Amino acid sequence: MIFLQWIHSADVIAYSGRLPLALEVLGSYLSDCEITVGQKVLEKLKCIPHDQTQKKLKVSFDGLKDVTEKQTFLDIACFFIGMDRNDAIQILNGCGFFADIGIKVLVERSLVTVDNRNKLRMHDLLSDMGRPIIYEESPFDPEKRSRLWRRDEVFDILSKHKVITN
Repeated sequence: MIFLQWIHSADVIAYSGRLPLALEVLGSYLSDCEITVGQKVLEKLKCIPHDQTQKKLKVSFDGLKDVTEKQTFLDIACFFIGMDRNDAIQILNGCGFFADIGIKVLVERSLVTVDNRNKLRMHDLLSDMGRPIIYEESPFDPEKRSRLWRRDEVFDILSKHKVITN
């Protein structure tokens, strides 16, 4: 059994491109997987070229079991990096996301960290992986996306609907 785990570890190291963040995120994800699921994840990683780190990191996002955990991750990636964990939980719970549980899962999966001042943190590679998920909802029409975080897009949409007057 230990030899089998070593082979899987070697595979994860190889397919993560030896990127420490990818190793941490994928390792956290795989630690909860049954052997058969872990083997499927490794097969998926083999299909992703070594230089496509974002796709490798997205495997852990895709592996989140609950839609509210995914939504919590995306909201943190777009809006709550650097915000007090308790304030973010209060806002996210107001959206029905059960954020106390969701953030706990995201921390366990190494997708989010909480610093010693209770601020939410996320590696740039992870936020850079999360934001295109939102962009893909509607590449050409920001108005149809679930989240807007770019100032120019927000301003354009609000101006279009005459919410902002000059």
